[in-house]
Amino acid sequence: MSNEKAKTINILLYDGNLNGVISIEDTSWNSGELYSAPRESITDLLKTEACNKFGVYLLLSDNMVYIGQSSDLSRRINQHTIGKEWWTSVLIFTTKDDSLTRTDIDYLEYILIEKANSTKGLNCDNKNKGNIPKVDKYRKVGLQQYLEEAMFLMELIGISIFKERKVKSDDTRKGLIDIQDTRAKLHLGKRVKKEAIEYIDSKEIHLGKNITYAVKQDIKGEYWANPPVKYLDSDWWIILNNNLNQELLVLKVPARELTIDSNETRRLYLRKDRNAIDLKLDGDTLKEKYSAIDFSKYIVHIVGY
Repeated sequence: MSNEKAKTINILLYDGNLNGVISIEDTSWNSGELYSAPRESITDLLKTEACNKFGVYLLLSDNMVYIGQSSDLSRRINQHTIGKEWWTSVLIFTTKDDSLTRTDIDYLEYILIEKANSTKGLNCDNKNKGNIPKVDKYRKVGLQQYLEEAMFLMELIGISIFKERKVKSDDTRKGLIDIQDTRAKLHLGKRVKKEAIEYIDSKEIHLGKNITYAVKQDIKGEYWANPPVKYLDSDWWIILNNNLNQELLVLKVPARELTIDSNETRRLYLRKDRNAIDLKLDGDTLKEKYSAIDFSKYIVHIVGY
């Protein structure tokens, strides 16, 4: 008689709903866990214990995937509910005992991005390859086994995103400007307001007339701009180019939401040498340096490039 333990797969349906959050465990998968949820159940997923752990996540649609990793899956996945409108479901790989390390999830993300980029007919929304893995050969074997089991469980619940498919001749990103050239220019960041607006427009996001563009500065990590005061009288659009993360943050400040009136708490400050707003936003919090106004509440889209 064989001493090998029988393989047992446990599937937990939250709220008893096949169309909601699903959790899967496998006795042969060490302490591995897989969670799956449609976009409309994202709030329920983020409440689970799994989302407070180290892990890897996949944002999915029929023919597109975005792969990420985090030590705080709840926070990171929640960020993708703004700006990435295309995904319809999310998948999480983690462990019951939270035993994955930062190096582990760097490796898993890197391998999955490689796998996505090599799958014919699959669009990968990642614009870089992730952090270069630094795992030793022994840990690499364990992580490969972890990933193989994860792929098996994905197939088990009907997720076959990494299977090659036929590419239709018209299955391209129609209507876009020269995408590679634009990404290169946006990554450099300077003097590409026109390209940024066109790129955002190609994503079916249409801005108004009053648009300010700023790039995250290398030294202080701030966004600087000097828009005309008249922009405050109507809807004011702001494009912030975080070229390190390769993201365009699109902000919309409603008409007369802010002012330069010194008697108002919503006051912005003028440059001393000309009639223009002196705008300096913290690169991480988007809090304005002089007025302390929090501009992060005005974010309406986050567009990767």
